[in-house]
Parts: sequence; structure tokens; C-alpha cells
Amino acid sequence: MGLLQLTQIQHRVEATTFPLVDMTDKASHRPDDVRINQLSRALAAFALAKRGGFSWEEATASLTDGDGDNGIDAVAVTSDGRRLLIVQSKWAQDGRGSLALDDMIKFREGISDLVQLRWHRFNDKIATRKQELEGALLNPLIRIEVIVAHTGTSACSPDVRLRMDEFITETLNDNSAEDVGSFHYLGQAELHQLLLDDHQKPRIDLSVDLADWGQFQGEPSAYYGQVSASQIADWHEHHGTNLFGKNVRVVLHDSEVNESLVTTLKSEPEAFWYYNNGITILCQGIAKSPAYGVDRRVGSFSFSGVDIVNGAQTVGAISRAARQGIDVSRARVTVRFISLEGSGDDFAYEVTRKTNTQNRITGRDFLALDSHQARLKDEFLLEGLTYVYKRGESDPEASVGCSVTEATVALACASKDVNLSTQSKREISRLWYAGERGAYAKLFNPQVTYLRIWRSVGVLRRVEEFLAQEQTKLDGRPRGIAIHSNRLLLHLAFCQLPTNKIDDPRFDWDTATADLDSLIASTLTTLIDQAEAHYPGYPASLFKNASKCASLGNEVLSTTG
Repeated sequence: MGLLQLTQIQHRVEATTFPLVDMTDKASHRPDDVRINQLSRALAAFALAKRGGFSWEEATASLTDGDGDNGIDAVAVTSDGRRLLIVQSKWAQDGRGSLALDDMIKFREGISDLVQLRWHRFNDKIATRKQELEGALLNPLIRIEVIVAHTGTSACSPDVRLRMDEFITETLNDNSAEDVGSFHYLGQAELHQLLLDDHQKPRIDLSVDLADWGQFQGEPSAYYGQVSASQIADWHEHHGTNLFGKNVRVVLHDSEVNESLVTTLKSEPEAFWYYNNGITILCQGIAKSPAYGVDRRVGSFSFSGVDIVNGAQTVGAISRAARQGIDVSRARVTVRFISLEGSGDDFAYEVTRKTNTQNRITGRDFLALDSHQARLKDEFLLEGLTYVYKRGESDPEASVGCSVTEATVALACASKDVNLSTQSKREISRLWYAGERGAYAKLFNPQVTYLRIWRSVGVLRRVEEFLAQEQTKLDGRPRGIAIHSNRLLLHLAFCQLPTNKIDDPRFDWDTATADLDSLIASTLTTLIDQAEAHYPGYPASLFKNASKCASLGNEVLSTTG
């Protein structure tokens, strides 16, 4: 099937990106060579469009292939600014082979230079886009997808994949728990799959025993009831992520919510129904079996063409608990099955959108139940200041108060535990988790006063103001280090301040922090020097790695001390 699939890929590429490719830089080359090179560039644009949701024109405009491309054939930022796609492509006219080791090494070096903002190593096609690409690389939320598109039938060789995976881990992910980078190899089979623009996931039909079931008397038809968590675990075991075809997201692995769900399944399975919001499923058809008759205590149903549109995290957590050997059979979940028969064209979209956006509960919402937050609000109020901790309240002006978000970051970075400051960089909501492994009680407890928060927030703001000015004076990787190191820099500033007296209202804190700007400046200079000398790779990943932040922080303090 190699040549047949290659021909189909070629026809699709020639009909989409090929005519848009600029080949003026190859005008003096042999026509046959130019055509192969144009196909290779068009393939890079095609892969970029399909993986990133770009138009053919946008993808083609993102091509960088040419002299001095440093191994990168295309690079683009998605419209939401959350993903950076880096592509290398190879058009194998005979449909054979896979990515060569030499090409992979060159590609690796180019990616390393890109994430370290070494613009002088690239041609004008990349260098002229410095502002756009630097903005993405300096975004702490960015995810980097490294893509190789090759029309050969062979799989990516184990040696090439191992070396690329090691590079991704060390340079982009920096061996941290959070994956910033990922590697995707699109061989001929994967490219052929991309030809199916409207590719549909396999249809899923479910036979379900629904306890305490009921029927919604309206149009479209809908049934609801309780389903054993063990049934739900079986769904995920057999169908995986195909269950979530219309969901706005699939399972968020290791999220705060999932951890809480798994804990409940393990320790309080009978209470799971009370604590969980349930699952909403759209289906093409619903049929009730005659089994059990009209008994509402249990009913046997067949649901065809199902899509879980809300509750993916519930399904994922149940599946994860079952894989860990936890007995989930005693837990029950409320499930709604909504038929699309006779529904309007927009009905499925509206159900999916609104079940995923209305009344969303976040970690911050639970702070509203904590007595310490209410106490702190009163303490601020007595000083004529405002402290906001409930979601939906407007943050006060900086001169007259602060929010719990600012307070959390400031307290985490003021802690002696560098892990807390690193967590405030990675995912602040984890600091609001009050479980056994949660950090919340370390930050907010009876010993924490409004004065500690207000003074800590003041230091936070001074650091951020300094960085905002300093970043405009820096360029390349030092600028990236300055931006991404903001929480570690704040932590190191606190380490050099008399924080043991921060709660004492008689202590002259203003005098103690009078030289804070010069302290921040010298610390940042040392931090950049140490990071440049000993910590290569992508700065965004470095400053989300707690162990490396601890080592780097110790080196900075020993040098400045």
C-alpha cells in the first residue's frame, strides 16, 4: 500500500499547500530537485495545518525551510497562543525509509537554539518572526509539539526516537513532572490518516443497567439514573478516549480534581454519589429492554452512538482507581442519557458547551468555606484594607488591598520550602488543596496574620515591578530566564530578608526593605549567570523543576551571600 498511499498523500498536498509554497530561493536549481523540495515544504505546511488547525495559507506562511533554517522547516503558534508547533519534513519520492539520524540531530540542535532564543543562528524566515515566537516561548503556559513528517513507510527507528525522547525530556521538560514538550512522528500511515478531514471516531454502543431510573418528559427524550462505577470503568477500558468525542476536554491526568475523586473512591465509595456531579451522555438512540419490566429500581437499556460530553474527569478518575486495584463496585454515579433523535442542529453543541461552562467549581471556590480566610478579611478590614478571597469578587486597587491569589504566591515564595514557590509557578490551584498531601495548611493557618500577607505581597509587587523594567533591557536567553524565574527570584529575595520579624508590627519593615531593589538586581544578575553556566535548555521548564530550582537557588545564595 506504500505507493498507493503516497500517491493519495501527494494528490492531497498538491491540492492544498503545494501551490502556495514560495520557491523563489531555489530558482537556479534543477526543476526535478525544485519539485521534490517544494513537495517537502508543502508537506511541512500540510502537517502544520492538520495538527494545529491552521488554514492552508497560514500554515504555508509559517514555512522556514531554506538556507540557514537550522533544521526547522516550519514553526507556528496556534490561535489561542497555547501551543507552539515545530516541524521538520522529508518527502521520500519512493515512499521508503524514515527520519535519518543526521537529520534528527540537526533538528534537535535547531530546537535547542530556538527555545534558548538564539536568533542569530537562524535565517530571516525565523529571525524576522522573533517577536511572535519569543512571545510564545516566554509564555509559561506554552506547550511545544515537535513534529516530524516523513512519507516513508518505515516507522521511526528506535535509536532516533530514543534520542529525540531523551532530548525532549532533558531540554523541554527538564525532567519535571509537567510535560512542556512532546514528540510526534508522522510517517506515511499517520499522514494518510490525516487525509480524512472529517474522520469520525468509531461508533460506541453501550448496554447499561440503570438503577433508580427515570425519564424526562420532554423533547428530546432523556433518561437518568445511577450506574455502578465498575460499569463506567469497563467503558473506559474498552473504548478509551473515543468516549469523549464531543467533550471540550479529555481526562486531565493527575489533576487536583482527579486526585480528590480517587481518594473518595478509595476511602468513601458509598459517599461518591453525594460528592460527584455525575456524567452527561449524548446518544443517537435509546432502547429499553423488556427485562425488569416497569420496575424503576433497575432497568436494562441500550444506548447507541454515545458521546460523554460532561464528566470526563469522573470517568478518568474511576478508571485510574480501578487500575490501581481499588474496588470501585460500591460507588455509584448519576448519569444522564440524552437522545439526539429529533433534536435541532445546534442542540448537541449547546448541551456540550453549557454543561462544561455553567457553575464550574474551582479550588479557589472552596476557600470561601475556610474560617481562616474570613478571619484574614476581617483583619484587613480593621486596617482599612480589602482582602478578596471569593471567586467573582473584584480585586481591590493595589494600594488598598490584595486578593487571595496574590497572597498565596507571596506566602509560598516567602516559605523556606522552595517546592512551594515552584508549585506557585507550575499550578497555583494545587496550593489550595487541603488533602493529606496538600500545601494549604502550610500557607494559611491560625499563625498567619494580615500583616505577614500584606508585607509579603509588597515584596512580590516590588519584584514584579523590577522585572517588568529589567526585561526590556535584556535579550535572548537572559530575557527568558528573567521572565520565567520570577517566582524563584522572589523566593531568593525573601531568603535575604528578615522574614522572622515580618509578623511583628513594631519592627520597621520599611527600613529593612529599603534596599530591596538593589538586592533584587544583584540576585537576578547572579541567577542569570548561574543558569547560563550550569542549566542549559528551555527556561520555562527549568523554573518548574523543584529540584533544579533548589540547586540553582543554593548556588545563587552562596554566591551573593
